[in-house]
Formats: sequence, C-alpha cells, structure tokens
Amino acid sequence: MFTLSRDRGGISFYPPYYDPSSSTTNRPYYYTTNRPYYYTTNRPYYYTTNRPTTKRPYYTTTKRPYYTTTNRPWTTAPATRGVSVCLRYLAESFSSLFTLSPSSRVPLQFGVGDAGSYVMTFTRYSYYSQYFRPNIKFWPNIRPDIWNRVCFTVDSMKNVAQVFSGSNISIRKRLPLQYVWSGEPVMDFSGFDGQLTDVQIWDYPLSYREVFNYMTSGFYAPYQGSALSWSYISYSPRGDALLEDTFELLGRQPISNRRRKKGRWPKKTRKFYNVWESKREQL
Repeated sequence: MFTLSRDRGGISFYPPYYDPSSSTTNRPYYYTTNRPYYYTTNRPYYYTTNRPTTKRPYYTTTKRPYYTTTNRPWTTAPATRGVSVCLRYLAESFSSLFTLSPSSRVPLQFGVGDAGSYVMTFTRYSYYSQYFRPNIKFWPNIRPDIWNRVCFTVDSMKNVAQVFSGSNISIRKRLPLQYVWSGEPVMDFSGFDGQLTDVQIWDYPLSYREVFNYMTSGFYAPYQGSALSWSYISYSPRGDALLEDTFELLGRQPISNRRRKKGRWPKKTRKFYNVWESKREQL
C-alpha cells in the first residue's frame, strides 16, 4: 500500500509497458474538416473514331464545396465499450480521490462528497458532474473490513454509470455528456491524507459478479484489471509518498523481532516499478 500526504505528495500509476511522457492524447478529441474543394477543367478534349474525325471543344467546370467530417476519438488507444475502476483506500477527509487519464482531453475525476456520496467530473473545469450515493444494500454476505472498497463502472454504449461501495450499490445514472474513455491507462492520486492499495482498471463495464469478486478479494477467482493491474504496475511518486506493507500483512508480523528467524517474512508477489529508483540505479 501507499501512504499519501494531502499537501506534500501524490503518485501516478500506469502499466510497465506504458510511457506517460509519450502520450498523444493532448490532441483534439474530435477533428472536422470543412473547407471548399474546387475541381475545374477547362481544356479541349479530342476523340477520334472510325467515322469522320470530329474536332470540337469539350468544357467541364465543377465548383462545389466538398465537406468531410469524422467524429472519432483521437487517442493512443481505440475506443472502448466503457471503463471500470476499483480500489481500496483509507482517508479522513478529502474531496478529490484520483483522476483517470489526466493527459486526455476529457479526464475523469472521481471524488468523495458528503455522507458517503461520490462524484464524477468529466471536464477539467467541473462543468459536467454526476453524484452517486451507494446506499442500497445489494450483497448482504460481504463482510466489512478496514478498507473502503469502491468500484465504478461506465457503460459508453448506454451512457450510464454506477458506483459500488462494499456491499452497497448506487442507482444507475445517465451521464451529463457522452463519455468515451480515451484508453490512457494512467491514474493520478493527490489531495488526501491516507492509504490506498489494490488499484485496478478494466477497459469495459464490469458485471455484478465481477464487482462482487473484487469486493470479496477473489471469492470466485483471482482478478486482474485488463488495462491496469496492481500485481504488475509502475508508479511515479511526487513529494512525500511512502510505500509500505498492507495493514493485514503488518498485523501478521511477530510482536518481537528478536524471535523472528531469517526467511520467515511472507514473500511479496506483486511487482512494482519505481521510475525514480530505476533512474538512480542507472546513474
């Protein structure tokens, strides 16, 4: 898990194969060409057959506008059917939790409101926002733990979104604008004091069964995000960001370090790649 500071640190996550500095999603999301196209020919045309030769001028003039319009996302990845994000976090008070695809033309900001509500913002200037309140008990057999477990799904085909929190769900809501995820698998966290872990991104809307599987830490089968997985992830820290063992792992450690024998610590199975540490190793 990572411990972040509201005023002194943040962190960005992305796949090891992805280079955030080479992202081209700052280009316009849509492009339109609307300019006149002129085609004019004004020259004689001669043709000859077996009949007596005819020599006459042939004039053609075409002067009409030619329009082409293409409305498709200009991104580094093809358009997807939607996007789903899941994570576990602990925090006292904050407004913004993370930003999905921060370099795209339409970044998605996800934050926490009052009384357990969540808010999605679909522009850089908070013009389009949608609030969700996951207060409907849906899975009574999910046991609570120390983490706030939250998932949200966006279905671009139906233009609806939904938020899941532990055993509760929100109603499905129509979005204030047509949102198509750019495909940039980057999440940026900043602006709160607390811990976060188990960050996952899928490039499609999760089913209820898949959300339940995440909330129960893999009740049906091990899970792994299709666009970003916590088990294979890179990160770029900013300021005072700290990598630590999870609370569950810390709780299983022996009370006294004197009785601990060599090699008794649990092995870590997740692979992390710190960009700044790799740079220092090269130096």
